Amino acid sequence: MRIDLSGKTALVTGGARGIGRQVCLRLAAAGAVVIINYAKSSEAALSLQSEIGQNAGHAAGIFQADVSKEDEVRAMFDFIKKTYKRLDILVNNAGVIKDNLLIAMEQSEWDKVLNVNLRGTFLCSKYAAEQMMANKSGRIVNIASVAAVKCSRGQTNYAASKGGIVSFTKACAVELAPKGILVNAILPGMIETDMSARVRKRAGDAILSAIPLGRFGDPDEVAALAVFLSSDLWQSKSLAR
Repeated sequence: MRIDLSGKTALVTGGARGIGRQVCLRLAAAGAVVIINYAKSSEAALSLQSEIGQNAGHAAGIFQADVSKEDEVRAMFDFIKKTYKRLDILVNNAGVIKDNLLIAMEQSEWDKVLNVNLRGTFLCSKYAAEQMMANKSGRIVNIASVAAVKCSRGQTNYAASKGGIVSFTKACAVELAPKGILVNAILPGMIETDMSARVRKRAGDAILSAIPLGRFGDPDEVAALAVFLSSDLWQSKSLAR
């Protein structure tokens, strides 16, 4: 089963590293023109841009923007509209972790996680939907987390942000489906990325004991599902038979 996204333009937030990086690679391999969003990882973004150009045979774009800041998000979508004329796929992947126990959590730790993870998803979805409506089609894939439904100690901010993304996704799906824009969320478990390294080091054995496969997830496994949801294949009548 080959996914063909030729002619599609895709934006991946937090696309320079981890899950986002793999999503960018898979989208590009499927033929999509990819815009790599990053906040601080400029070297990683440039390296990925070069890798996509060499392997996919077409150029990827990059754009630095903090997704929690509306002026930067607006500038990014203005750039996409001016440069690429359309946006077909948005993968809201940008996220941060600031774990701490509730009674020790600083307001800044709460705000940072909610602003990037949840507010960023809202802002990017809002501006993406505006462009997608013009084409009466689009795909938005939100990377949530299993923490939305099964939480660990010290994750009140992260769980709240990811739970918010799940509810936000449901509401967006209802609102945007009549416009031809389909919205889905993915809830990964523990994935081997730099962002999860600290948690895996601290509680890796306990986490593994609760995973039937006995291993952590790979970023490419999440990316494969994100690309599938970005395509038309999962709507295919042949798959439903």
